[in-house]
Amino acid sequence: MASRRTIALIIMFGFGAVVALPARADSAGEACTALVNVRSALYSMINAKGKSERDALDAKVQASSKKLDSVLAAMSGNDAKRAGEFKAVWEQFKATRENEIIPALQKGNVQDAKKIADGIQLQRLSQMWKIMSCKTR
Repeated sequence: MASRRTIALIIMFGFGAVVALPARADSAGEACTALVNVRSALYSMINAKGKSERDALDAKVQASSKKLDSVLAAMSGNDAKRAGEFKAVWEQFKATRENEIIPALQKGNVQDAKKIADGIQLQRLSQMWKIMSCKTR
């Protein structure tokens, strides 16, 4: 079962994506929205009950990741420095997801995947959120 802190953060980030982020039309806002989409799809994947559901959510994780990569690549000017800082953490986030969380899920080790998602990945998510100045109301 997810910790209360994890549930609160998912709600906060999800609420921010639904309420505040669509109003931001800039690159940072797009990056924040894509980040929320990646995290919520990944967490849903961890909580999925069957392989077919997990596979569909993995496709959503991958699509959201590609969108975020695209947004970061297009950032220029003053946003380019922020994008570089963000990308350093983002690459670690992706590597941990692909090399630790998803393989744990494939082996049926849901608790291991949750531990990683609620640990280092949550720290990285918070760091990226701050770098991009993502906001919620």
